[in-house]
Amino acid sequence: MKSVLILVVASVVVASLASCGGSKPIPAPDSKPDSLLTFDEANLRLEDWRIKVAKLNSRDSSLGADIKLLEDKLTAEIAALKKCNEDIYALVGATEADVNNFGERLGRLEGKIRELRSLPDDQFEQRRNEVYALAAEWNALRAMKMSVLPQFFERVVQARRDIDGLFNRKVVPKNKGYVVRSWSEYKDCLWNIAGQQEIYGDPFQWTKIWQSNTNIIRNPDMIQPGMELTVPPPGPKTTDEQKAERMYWRRKRAAAAAAAAKVSEGLTAPPSTPAAPAPPPPPPAPVKKDERGEKKGN
Repeated sequence: MKSVLILVVASVVVASLASCGGSKPIPAPDSKPDSLLTFDEANLRLEDWRIKVAKLNSRDSSLGADIKLLEDKLTAEIAALKKCNEDIYALVGATEADVNNFGERLGRLEGKIRELRSLPDDQFEQRRNEVYALAAEWNALRAMKMSVLPQFFERVVQARRDIDGLFNRKVVPKNKGYVVRSWSEYKDCLWNIAGQQEIYGDPFQWTKIWQSNTNIIRNPDMIQPGMELTVPPPGPKTTDEQKAERMYWRRKRAAAAAAAAKVSEGLTAPPSTPAAPAPPPPPPAPVKKDERGEKKGN
Protein backbone atom coordinates (compact mmCIF):
# COMPACT_ATOMS: atom_id res chain seq x y z
CA MET A 1 0.00 0.00 0.00
CA LYS A 2 2.78 2.36 0.88
CA SER A 3 4.59 1.59 -2.33
CA VAL A 4 1.46 2.28 -4.34
CA LEU A 5 1.06 5.70 -2.73
CA ILE A 6 4.65 6.60 -3.50
CA LEU A 7 4.16 5.57 -7.12
CA VAL A 8 1.09 7.76 -7.49
CA VAL A 9 2.83 10.83 -6.02
CA ALA A 10 5.83 10.30 -8.30
CA SER A 11 3.56 10.07 -11.32
CA VAL A 12 1.85 13.37 -10.43
CA VAL A 13 5.20 15.14 -9.98
CA VAL A 14 6.55 13.82 -13.27
CA ALA A 15 3.37 14.87 -15.08
CA SER A 16 3.50 18.40 -13.64
CA LEU A 17 7.13 18.78 -14.61
CA ALA A 18 6.43 17.57 -18.10
CA SER A 19 3.57 20.03 -18.50
CA CYS A 20 5.72 22.99 -17.31
CA GLY A 21 8.59 22.21 -19.63
CA GLY A 22 6.37 21.99 -22.69
CA SER A 23 4.53 25.41 -22.39
CA LYS A 24 5.82 28.51 -24.31
CA PRO A 25 6.01 31.96 -22.63
CA ILE A 26 3.63 34.61 -23.98
CA PRO A 27 5.12 38.04 -25.02
CA ALA A 28 4.04 40.94 -22.89
CA PRO A 29 2.05 43.77 -24.53
CA ASP A 30 4.06 46.82 -25.69
CA SER A 31 2.28 49.01 -23.18
CA LYS A 32 3.71 47.02 -20.26
CA PRO A 33 6.77 48.80 -18.73
CA ASP A 34 10.13 47.01 -18.77
CA SER A 35 10.32 47.15 -14.97
CA LEU A 36 7.22 44.96 -14.67
CA LEU A 37 8.27 42.27 -17.12
CA THR A 38 8.91 38.72 -16.02
CA PHE A 39 12.15 36.98 -16.89
CA ASP A 40 10.64 35.21 -19.88
CA GLU A 41 8.81 38.32 -21.06
CA ALA A 42 12.00 40.38 -20.86
CA ASN A 43 13.89 37.78 -22.90
CA LEU A 44 11.17 37.79 -25.54
CA ARG A 45 11.20 41.57 -25.76
CA LEU A 46 14.98 41.64 -26.12
CA GLU A 47 14.86 39.00 -28.80
CA ASP A 48 12.23 41.00 -30.68
CA TRP A 49 14.44 44.13 -30.62
CA ARG A 50 17.44 42.13 -31.81
CA ILE A 51 15.44 40.96 -34.80
CA LYS A 52 14.30 44.53 -35.59
CA VAL A 53 17.84 45.92 -35.31
CA ALA A 54 19.16 43.18 -37.59
CA LYS A 55 16.53 44.05 -40.21
CA LEU A 56 17.38 47.76 -40.01
CA ASN A 57 21.09 47.06 -40.36
CA SER A 58 20.39 44.96 -43.41
CA ARG A 59 18.26 47.74 -44.93
CA ASP A 60 20.92 50.34 -44.08
CA SER A 61 23.53 48.29 -45.91
CA SER A 62 21.26 47.98 -48.93
CA LEU A 63 20.53 51.73 -48.96
CA GLY A 64 24.22 52.51 -48.59
CA ALA A 65 24.94 50.48 -51.71
CA ASP A 66 22.15 52.29 -53.58
CA ILE A 67 23.49 55.68 -52.47
CA LYS A 68 26.96 54.79 -53.63
CA LEU A 69 25.56 53.77 -57.01
CA LEU A 70 23.62 57.04 -57.33
CA GLU A 71 26.66 59.11 -56.31
CA ASP A 72 28.69 57.43 -59.02
CA LYS A 73 25.98 58.20 -61.56
CA LEU A 74 25.78 61.83 -60.40
CA THR A 75 29.54 62.26 -60.70
CA ALA A 76 29.38 60.89 -64.23
CA GLU A 77 26.49 63.22 -65.15
CA ILE A 78 28.31 66.25 -63.74
CA ALA A 79 31.39 65.40 -65.75
CA ALA A 80 29.27 64.97 -68.88
CA LEU A 81 27.50 68.29 -68.24
CA LYS A 82 30.81 70.07 -67.75
CA LYS A 83 32.09 68.62 -71.01
CA CYS A 84 28.89 69.70 -72.76
CA ASN A 85 29.18 73.25 -71.37
CA GLU A 86 32.78 73.45 -72.47
CA ASP A 87 31.76 72.45 -75.98
CA ILE A 88 28.99 75.08 -75.99
CA TYR A 89 31.31 77.76 -74.63
CA ALA A 90 33.78 76.90 -77.37
CA LEU A 91 31.06 77.58 -79.97
CA VAL A 92 30.64 81.17 -78.68
CA GLY A 93 34.36 81.66 -78.11
CA ALA A 94 34.14 82.00 -74.32
CA THR A 95 35.54 80.38 -71.24
CA GLU A 96 33.76 79.50 -68.03
CA ALA A 97 35.16 82.68 -66.43
CA ASP A 98 33.79 84.76 -69.33
CA VAL A 99 30.37 83.21 -68.88
CA ASN A 100 30.42 83.93 -65.15
CA ASN A 101 31.35 87.58 -65.79
CA PHE A 102 28.55 87.88 -68.34
CA GLY A 103 26.08 86.49 -65.83
CA GLU A 104 27.18 89.04 -63.22
CA ARG A 105 26.77 91.94 -65.68
CA LEU A 106 23.34 90.72 -66.68
CA GLY A 107 22.37 90.39 -63.02
CA ARG A 108 23.43 93.98 -62.28
CA LEU A 109 21.43 95.19 -65.28
CA GLU A 110 18.34 93.34 -64.06
CA GLY A 111 18.80 94.82 -60.58
CA LYS A 112 18.88 98.39 -61.94
CA ILE A 113 15.80 97.71 -64.05
CA ARG A 114 13.91 96.46 -60.99
CA GLU A 115 15.01 99.52 -59.01
CA LEU A 116 13.68 101.96 -61.61
CA ARG A 117 10.45 100.02 -62.04
CA SER A 118 9.79 100.18 -58.30
CA LEU A 119 10.14 103.97 -58.08
CA PRO A 120 7.06 106.18 -57.69
CA ASP A 121 6.25 108.47 -60.60
CA ASP A 122 7.89 111.63 -59.25
CA GLN A 123 11.19 109.90 -58.44
CA PHE A 124 11.19 107.95 -61.70
CA GLU A 125 10.71 111.16 -63.68
CA GLN A 126 13.84 112.61 -62.08
CA ARG A 127 15.84 109.51 -63.07
CA ARG A 128 14.27 108.82 -66.45
CA ASN A 129 17.55 109.55 -68.25
CA GLU A 130 19.09 106.49 -66.58
CA VAL A 131 16.96 104.34 -68.88
CA TYR A 132 19.22 105.33 -71.80
CA ALA A 133 22.25 103.99 -69.89
CA LEU A 134 20.40 100.72 -69.28
CA ALA A 135 19.60 100.44 -72.97
CA ALA A 136 23.26 101.02 -73.84
CA GLU A 137 24.36 98.31 -71.41
CA TRP A 138 21.78 95.93 -72.85
CA ASN A 139 23.04 96.59 -76.38
CA ALA A 140 26.58 95.81 -75.23
CA LEU A 141 25.48 92.51 -73.68
CA ARG A 142 23.32 91.57 -76.63
CA ALA A 143 26.26 92.05 -78.98
CA MET A 144 28.13 89.25 -77.18
CA LYS A 145 27.62 85.70 -78.45
CA MET A 146 27.19 84.53 -74.87
CA SER A 147 23.74 86.19 -74.84
CA VAL A 148 22.37 83.22 -76.84
CA LEU A 149 23.43 80.67 -74.26
CA PRO A 150 20.43 78.80 -72.83
CA GLN A 151 20.90 80.17 -69.30
CA PHE A 152 20.92 83.79 -70.56
CA PHE A 153 18.74 83.99 -73.67
CA GLU A 154 15.32 84.37 -72.01
CA ARG A 155 16.71 86.76 -69.40
CA VAL A 156 18.22 88.99 -72.08
CA VAL A 157 14.93 89.06 -74.00
CA GLN A 158 12.96 89.91 -70.84
CA ALA A 159 15.42 92.69 -69.94
CA ARG A 160 14.77 94.31 -73.33
CA ARG A 161 11.02 94.18 -72.72
CA ASP A 162 11.45 95.76 -69.29
CA ILE A 163 13.63 98.56 -70.70
CA ASP A 164 11.06 99.28 -73.40
CA GLY A 165 8.44 99.45 -70.66
CA LEU A 166 10.52 102.05 -68.83
CA PHE A 167 10.86 104.10 -72.03
CA ASN A 168 7.08 104.00 -72.53
CA ARG A 169 6.17 104.59 -68.89
CA LYS A 170 3.57 107.32 -68.58
CA VAL A 171 3.95 109.44 -65.49
CA VAL A 172 0.78 110.95 -64.09
CA PRO A 173 1.79 114.51 -63.12
CA LYS A 174 0.75 115.80 -59.72
CA ASN A 175 -0.07 119.28 -58.53
CA LYS A 176 2.34 121.17 -56.33
CA GLY A 177 1.66 123.63 -53.56
CA TYR A 178 3.11 127.12 -53.24
CA VAL A 179 2.68 129.70 -50.49
CA VAL A 180 2.88 133.28 -51.72
CA ARG A 181 5.64 135.36 -50.14
CA SER A 182 5.86 139.12 -49.75
CA TRP A 183 6.47 141.34 -52.77
CA SER A 184 8.86 143.63 -50.91
CA GLU A 185 11.28 140.81 -50.10
CA TYR A 186 10.72 138.11 -52.73
CA LYS A 187 8.86 139.94 -55.55
CA ASP A 188 6.25 137.19 -55.64
CA CYS A 189 3.66 137.59 -58.37
CA LEU A 190 2.18 135.04 -60.75
CA TRP A 191 4.70 135.98 -63.46
CA ASN A 192 7.73 135.59 -61.17
CA ILE A 193 6.37 132.44 -59.53
CA ALA A 194 5.91 130.73 -62.90
CA GLY A 195 9.44 131.76 -63.84
CA GLN A 196 11.03 129.94 -60.91
CA GLN A 197 13.03 126.91 -62.02
CA GLU A 198 11.35 124.58 -59.52
CA ILE A 199 7.90 125.67 -60.81
CA TYR A 200 7.95 126.05 -64.62
CA GLY A 201 11.08 128.02 -65.44
CA ASP A 202 8.86 130.00 -67.83
CA PRO A 203 7.04 133.13 -66.66
CA PHE A 204 4.64 132.94 -69.62
CA GLN A 205 3.00 129.96 -67.89
CA TRP A 206 1.57 132.21 -65.17
CA THR A 207 -1.92 131.73 -66.61
CA LYS A 208 -1.88 128.07 -65.55
CA ILE A 209 -1.44 129.07 -61.90
CA TRP A 210 -4.15 131.73 -62.19
CA GLN A 211 -6.74 129.40 -63.69
CA SER A 212 -6.02 126.70 -61.10
CA ASN A 213 -6.69 129.14 -58.26
CA THR A 214 -9.67 131.22 -59.44
CA ASN A 215 -11.38 130.36 -56.17
CA ILE A 216 -8.94 132.60 -54.26
CA ILE A 217 -7.50 134.86 -57.01
CA ARG A 218 -9.99 137.47 -58.13
CA ASN A 219 -7.46 139.75 -59.82
CA PRO A 220 -4.32 138.06 -61.19
CA ASP A 221 -2.42 141.31 -60.72
CA MET A 222 -3.02 141.22 -56.98
CA ILE A 223 -2.08 138.23 -54.84
CA GLN A 224 -1.55 138.39 -51.11
CA PRO A 225 1.26 136.89 -49.01
CA GLY A 226 0.19 133.69 -47.34
CA MET A 227 -2.07 132.52 -50.18
CA GLU A 228 -1.71 128.76 -50.70
CA LEU A 229 -1.67 128.27 -54.45
CA THR A 230 -2.11 125.04 -56.37
CA VAL A 231 0.53 124.74 -59.10
CA PRO A 232 -0.57 122.35 -61.89
CA PRO A 233 2.04 120.20 -63.64
CA PRO A 234 3.95 121.77 -66.55
CA GLY A 235 2.63 121.35 -70.05
CA PRO A 236 0.97 123.23 -72.89
CA LYS A 237 -1.73 125.71 -71.96
CA THR A 238 -5.24 124.34 -72.12
CA THR A 239 -7.95 125.95 -74.24
CA ASP A 240 -9.52 127.54 -71.16
CA GLU A 241 -6.16 128.93 -70.04
CA GLN A 242 -5.56 130.44 -73.48
CA LYS A 243 -9.03 132.00 -73.49
CA ALA A 244 -8.49 133.46 -70.03
CA GLU A 245 -5.14 134.91 -71.08
CA ARG A 246 -6.62 136.54 -74.19
CA MET A 247 -9.45 138.00 -72.13
CA TYR A 248 -6.95 139.32 -69.58
CA TRP A 249 -4.87 141.14 -72.20
CA ARG A 250 -8.00 142.43 -73.97
CA ARG A 251 -9.16 144.02 -70.74
CA LYS A 252 -5.70 145.39 -70.06
CA ARG A 253 -5.58 147.02 -73.51
CA ALA A 254 -9.09 148.39 -73.09
CA ALA A 255 -8.17 149.88 -69.72
CA ALA A 256 -4.97 151.35 -71.14
CA ALA A 257 -6.90 152.85 -74.08
CA ALA A 258 -9.47 154.37 -71.72
CA ALA A 259 -6.74 155.87 -69.56
CA ALA A 260 -4.97 157.24 -72.65
CA ALA A 261 -8.25 158.75 -73.87
CA LYS A 262 -8.77 160.52 -70.57
CA VAL A 263 -5.27 161.93 -70.70
CA SER A 264 -5.80 163.02 -74.31
CA GLU A 265 -9.05 164.73 -73.41
CA GLY A 266 -7.33 166.58 -70.59
CA LEU A 267 -4.62 167.88 -72.95
CA THR A 268 -6.86 168.93 -75.90
CA ALA A 269 -9.96 170.33 -74.14
CA PRO A 270 -10.31 174.26 -74.37
CA PRO A 271 -9.73 176.14 -71.16
CA SER A 272 -12.98 176.50 -69.33
CA THR A 273 -14.35 180.00 -68.59
CA PRO A 274 -13.97 180.74 -64.92
CA ALA A 275 -17.27 181.02 -63.17
CA ALA A 276 -18.36 184.46 -62.03
CA PRO A 277 -17.74 185.03 -58.38
CA ALA A 278 -20.78 184.77 -56.20
CA PRO A 279 -22.17 188.12 -55.08
CA PRO A 280 -21.31 189.12 -51.57
CA PRO A 281 -24.03 188.61 -49.00
CA PRO A 282 -26.18 191.68 -48.21
CA PRO A 283 -25.15 193.75 -45.18
CA PRO A 284 -27.14 193.07 -42.05
CA ALA A 285 -30.07 195.36 -41.28
CA PRO A 286 -29.28 198.16 -38.77
CA VAL A 287 -30.38 197.47 -35.22
CA LYS A 288 -32.57 200.16 -33.59
CA LYS A 289 -31.46 201.29 -30.15
CA ASP A 290 -32.97 203.57 -27.53
CA GLU A 291 -31.33 206.50 -25.86
CA ARG A 292 -29.44 204.22 -23.49
CA GLY A 293 -28.04 202.19 -26.32
CA GLU A 294 -30.20 199.11 -25.70
CA LYS A 295 -31.94 197.20 -28.46
CA LYS A 296 -35.57 197.96 -28.97
CA GLY A 297 -38.07 195.26 -29.41
CA ASN A 298 -39.90 194.87 -32.78
